[in-house]
Amino acid sequence: MEGYLQRFYEKLKEKYGGSLVKVEEIRKIEPNAKEYLNKLAREGLIERVRWGWYWIPDEIKDPWEFFEKDKNFKIISCQTAATLWNLGFMNVGTFVVKVTDKSYGKALEEFFKKRGWRIWVEVVSKPTSYVKLNGLLVESLDETIIECVQRWAFMDAFAALYVNRDKIDLKTLLKKCYWRRIKGTNVRVKQAIEYGCHLINKLTDKNMFNVRKMEIKDEYLKGWIEEAVEKVVELA
Repeated sequence: MEGYLQRFYEKLKEKYGGSLVKVEEIRKIEPNAKEYLNKLAREGLIERVRWGWYWIPDEIKDPWEFFEKDKNFKIISCQTAATLWNLGFMNVGTFVVKVTDKSYGKALEEFFKKRGWRIWVEVVSKPTSYVKLNGLLVESLDETIIECVQRWAFMDAFAALYVNRDKIDLKTLLKKCYWRRIKGTNVRVKQAIEYGCHLINKLTDKNMFNVRKMEIKDEYLKGWIEEAVEKVVELA
């Protein structure tokens, strides 16, 4: 390998090891980035993911380790965020993230696909309600619970709620989701959360959540919530 290419490669590894990189970004620090990256990929030292994107290899055992090392902006969302908030109460099947760069989102999907990992990428313009948790940007606890309920991921939602019951501000949570509805229904997220909390109180015979008795007329939806809550209480 030519000396100039070796130096370029070493700088890449030092700064971006384990991360996806965009040719346009690397060009800001190296005018010949496109040519150099292409040469390194042909030699098998880095991986071409898709047009305009490369991965700078580093040791990663799973998606979590990749998320930690990847330097692009992303927010761990919905069910995946719930896994962090509920301390691994639920297993991750498909990883859910939010990104602001559509191009990066496509590269992320392709990178995961090549490794047999499943991911759902949502492109957003102005991400809000996220915090730093375990070195990752993660949706806030309130937003995680609300989004999981909206998407019918009731076990994830109520597991996160149950595990964090001593530190969550339920009144604020219910206020935030008053106008948001469960997808495909006219049922408000607030109603579902109140109903689930009431069930937890009833099943544990403890007043864990200060909520009034709530009924849901949609029997199909009601059944899903009941099954999820029962499972959460059983496993807890």
